[in-house]
Amino acid sequence: MLLKDKVALVTGITNDRSIAYYIAKQYSEQGAKVLLTYQGERLKEGTEKIAQEIGAAGVYCCDATKDDDLKNMFGDINTNFGGLDIFVHAIAFANKNELGGGITNSTAEGFKLALEISAFTLINMSKYAMPLMEKRGGGSIMTLTYIGSIKALPSYNAMGVAKAALESAVRYLAFEGGPKNIRVNSISPGPIRTVAARSIPGFLDMYNNFAEHSFMKKNVEGEDVAGTAVYLASDLSKMVTGMVIFIDGGFHCNGF
Repeated sequence: MLLKDKVALVTGITNDRSIAYYIAKQYSEQGAKVLLTYQGERLKEGTEKIAQEIGAAGVYCCDATKDDDLKNMFGDINTNFGGLDIFVHAIAFANKNELGGGITNSTAEGFKLALEISAFTLINMSKYAMPLMEKRGGGSIMTLTYIGSIKALPSYNAMGVAKAALESAVRYLAFEGGPKNIRVNSISPGPIRTVAARSIPGFLDMYNNFAEHSFMKKNVEGEDVAGTAVYLASDLSKMVTGMVIFIDGGFHCNGF
């Protein structure tokens, strides 16, 4: 029970194939009090079913781009749970026209939207999460990134730039959070067949080719990512911060 009595906020679950779902499930199994979020009524029923399945301690309706939602949610967490130990940011979005074609197809509006949702929400939510963590003597913040942040990939475009911004934000947050005993890291998995990933043009080709070029010669599963998320949330990683941790069987350092 590596996370016994820890309070963990996990965002970005849309269904039981989301990476965040596997993380939340393992957190619960490791003894954490897990809190989930959903955006809008369309996702409410599904998130509540998942919360019941994994034994979550609470569910919040929260739009990460709205300060009022954030103030209400973090205020409630502070009142009812006495603070926060773990925050998982698994939020990202880009319009389809920002992914297909080339980077020059990006529009100013779509580019800003991808950056706001995929990168700035981590900064803004951490602003509310950090005081709740400091109250409990420290904590762990983590987010999900992808190798498209450092490599040019077909049909990733604006999202690749947003993930690069996200990874930079992790380093600055780690710098700010360190004196408060708050660690901030990012996890970069190989391609996983989530609903969101399948919306990327050419994703299946990317997924099918991945195992061939991975040192481990197999694809990444949600449980693989969740195991690292448990490590980062636990005291086992108490001196690990500002990192991009690849969960891709060596794919990121393959030179052939």
